[in-house]
Amino acid sequence: MATRNFARHVSRRLSSGGKVLSEEEKAAENVYIKKTEQAKLEKLAQKGPKPEEKPATTSGGGGDAKPSGSAPTAGASTEKVSTDKYRNYAVVAGTVTGLGALGWYLKSRGKKEEEVQD
Repeated sequence: MATRNFARHVSRRLSSGGKVLSEEEKAAENVYIKKTEQAKLEKLAQKGPKPEEKPATTSGGGGDAKPSGSAPTAGASTEKVSTDKYRNYAVVAGTVTGLGALGWYLKSRGKKEEEVQD
């Protein structure tokens, strides 16, 4: 909620070109923002849940996270695979950096520096 209020405040300041809005203009802008947020929520509700998301059940059971039964679900093997390409790039870059640092460390351990004598 605080984030939403902050976003309204920032957008209000940026959209108005720095001028201070009157109370009527603020009220009109708040109504417009609420309408657009409501429209976004309605659009998301019409799309329905994503295929990988399972709708929450409202049964008053034990609240188990796993489905009942001993058979695994069909998508269980790909459940932890990320589809976010930027996250995948970050993981690969971090792995390469870590291996590079390890190689550099292991390579430098074999060298013994000679002491300089005056």
